[in-house]
Amino acid sequence: MSGYEHGSEHRPDMTEKNLRYAIYATSTIFILELAGWMYTNSLALLSDAAHMFMDVFALVLTYAAIQIAKRPSSHKVTYGYHRLEIFSALINGITLIIISVFIAREAYFRLIEPPSVRGMEMLVIAAVGLVVNLWVTTRLHGHHDLNVRGAYLHALGDTLSSVAVIAGALIILFTGSLLADPVLSFMIVAVILLGSVRLIRDSLHILMESTPRHVDINELVEAVNSIEGVEGIHDIHLWSVCSNVHALSAHILVGEIQVCETVALIDAINKVMAGKFNITQTTFQFESVECGRPLIHGVEH
Repeated sequence: MSGYEHGSEHRPDMTEKNLRYAIYATSTIFILELAGWMYTNSLALLSDAAHMFMDVFALVLTYAAIQIAKRPSSHKVTYGYHRLEIFSALINGITLIIISVFIAREAYFRLIEPPSVRGMEMLVIAAVGLVVNLWVTTRLHGHHDLNVRGAYLHALGDTLSSVAVIAGALIILFTGSLLADPVLSFMIVAVILLGSVRLIRDSLHILMESTPRHVDINELVEAVNSIEGVEGIHDIHLWSVCSNVHALSAHILVGEIQVCETVALIDAINKVMAGKFNITQTTFQFESVECGRPLIHGVEH
């Protein structure tokens, strides 16, 4: 017999609405900064505009992934489409690295031969971008969904980029130094790379079906063994379907019990798994301690 429960598959409240707002706002700032780059000749604005363009793509991809993931599971796709979240997050991380390389390359050439830049216009455009980016970042902050985290990192990178552009504009206005533009661009690259590497690492961790980071195997074993009727647990397999859906399969050792008694035992184990470890997809195979062979067979994933 297997205890197999479908966990909570809902997304945080307002996530989709916030993503739509973020797409509209980010698209507007992209157009503004692109026009601003043409007028001011600022590398920081050009880099930020390119970053914004990639962010619009990432946000649209994130929103699309959430919509597709809501499709119900089927006989062919038994876990539904949650894994699209992870693939989308991985793409987000890769695009962040690509845009970082682009910014660094342009900044290098600007260090060698800094062009003239319109500081005041650059400052005004960057200030508008900062306000919008702060609003978007606030909207997306605090989500545990890897996909939304990816979108949040994009928005955070935009916010930091806007701060860097403002700082560069002020330095240009008050000192006349044109090197501030490429130097601050390098700072943007460092921050973006840090976040993107972490995002890619977490995505690959799930795609490799590694043990969820928040679960301690030893603690889980102790929790199961403490349940009345359980004599032991082994052959444990733990993995994540996506960032908020975690699964477990295991062999449970029991004494001489009736088949009907395993139903209550499954419920007891599942309550512990869901309440303490946030594991909502479970499959158990029961084995008899006395006879040393499976008493009741379950379905394993």
